[in-house]
Amino acid sequence: MEPKSPSKSKLQVIGSNQNCRILKIGATLLIILSLVLAGGVFLFKPDIFHSVSERDSYYTVVLDCGSTGTRVNVYRWMVENGVSKGNLPVLLEGYPGNLAKSDGCQYHCMQSEPGLDKFVGNASGVRASLEPLIRLAEQWVPLEKHGVTPIFVLATAGMRRLASKDARQVLEDVEDVVKKYRFLYRKDWIRVLSGKEEAYYGWVSLNYKMGVLGNLSRLPSLGLLDLGGSSLQVVTEVDESREDEHLLISVIGSIEHQLLAYSLPAFGLNEAFDRSVVMLTHTEALRESGAGMFEVRHPCLSSSYLQNYTCHGCFGLDRTNFGNITGEMEEKQLSSILLTGSSNWEQCKVLARATAVNSSTPQLSRLEDHSNCTGLSSPAGSIMLNLTSNSLLIRHYNALSGFFAISNRLNLSGTANLTKLWETGQHLCPRLWADQTSTSGHDCFRVPYMASLLEDALCLRNVEIIFGPGDISWTSGAALIEGDYMWLGTAQSAKGNFGPRNHRIISSPIILFIFLSFLLFIVHCKRIKLPMPGRKVSSARTRLPSYLCPKRQPV
Repeated sequence: MEPKSPSKSKLQVIGSNQNCRILKIGATLLIILSLVLAGGVFLFKPDIFHSVSERDSYYTVVLDCGSTGTRVNVYRWMVENGVSKGNLPVLLEGYPGNLAKSDGCQYHCMQSEPGLDKFVGNASGVRASLEPLIRLAEQWVPLEKHGVTPIFVLATAGMRRLASKDARQVLEDVEDVVKKYRFLYRKDWIRVLSGKEEAYYGWVSLNYKMGVLGNLSRLPSLGLLDLGGSSLQVVTEVDESREDEHLLISVIGSIEHQLLAYSLPAFGLNEAFDRSVVMLTHTEALRESGAGMFEVRHPCLSSSYLQNYTCHGCFGLDRTNFGNITGEMEEKQLSSILLTGSSNWEQCKVLARATAVNSSTPQLSRLEDHSNCTGLSSPAGSIMLNLTSNSLLIRHYNALSGFFAISNRLNLSGTANLTKLWETGQHLCPRLWADQTSTSGHDCFRVPYMASLLEDALCLRNVEIIFGPGDISWTSGAALIEGDYMWLGTAQSAKGNFGPRNHRIISSPIILFIFLSFLLFIVHCKRIKLPMPGRKVSSARTRLPSYLCPKRQPV
């Protein structure tokens, strides 16, 4: 066997050394290039490090059980670093999205009717009302998230009117439905909200949406005017503590807010119309129609309007106690009348104003002059709230829900001009009265009622009022506050412990590439021998074989 040539062996050794040096230099250059690229991406496109995956986000489901129907909302949130420093979760998406639809639906389109308060003793009615909405929520929340997604079923004014026994029975029927699904629930997440809670959650939703909350610097908050079907919510911030049953202290992030939160039953759009009918029965003689029913003529309705109407509080049974009629008493106060229209704009204005200020005067003509603010009165005649106090911090109010729905339907601008609101009603009503096919007959009452509510009852003549935004509901505030354990880790769920979620896992191919390159560099520089399958490693300190990276031999 011919021995190897020394010169040939030397060339092989030199070649191996050169290959090893090239490998080291290449790995170093790759690491430097990766760091430069990563730094450039971070500076010029930082979102690549913050791309939100399903793992980074969480969901909340809220069922809003109102007086006219039940609605479903699903919210997707992301928790960023620094929650403990006052930052709040970021709302990524809300379902069903924009509430103003192209098919003509203007507000709360995804709902089942009627409200849950109509299903006392009717468990099948509760189930039929809730199940389609929960199934929608299941489609919006990823399947793997169902078991850790809380569902809150929160009822408002309609359920507040029920007797406690009846409300409790309906809530038990609700729980029987909810527990059949995989969403996370607790018994105290299925309840009737107080009026103050509903108002507060609406204020949180508004100020979160407009970027006021979660900001470390103190920004002026926005006042809330939320007009529902049954009740009106008003929230304003004050700059000093006072003895007031409506005062609540809220600390969100690191900022303390002192709020006056009012919930006014029977001042919602539907309840207000009912009270206007009751007021008419108190101020004019009822006439018996040919069908043996009593007839009431309403000046805000078309002369062709004719409908059998169930009147709460007619025939001297006053309902100015804000609708707290329950059980057998409510049954006794249901009376069927024949409601017709008389289409008189001047009388309609006066009636709407009397309803807005909760006037009990039998002479509506006394209310024709509204040059001065009357204020909103309680049944006893005292002023219920005053939004003109010097201690208020609010100079801007947002009018939501019913305010937005009506103004949007009438194509009014975002800023509320009360004079224009009156003029719109004055021109709108004759057109509606002349249109025999119109389905918006009650709008002739609602427009002057809204104007009187803002101008005469709440005394907001010199304050900027914005109609909308239309995609704000108190439910997002409830989802944020009720589900705070999801981002603060301060509560224990019924199905397990949820720790703090104010951490994020950064996943990026660039980070992985840098790590692997660095690992390769260490392997070649330190000459660490990696264990191979089927090969026995004799020593933990064994160096790489000399034929890979041999030492330079002296010539």
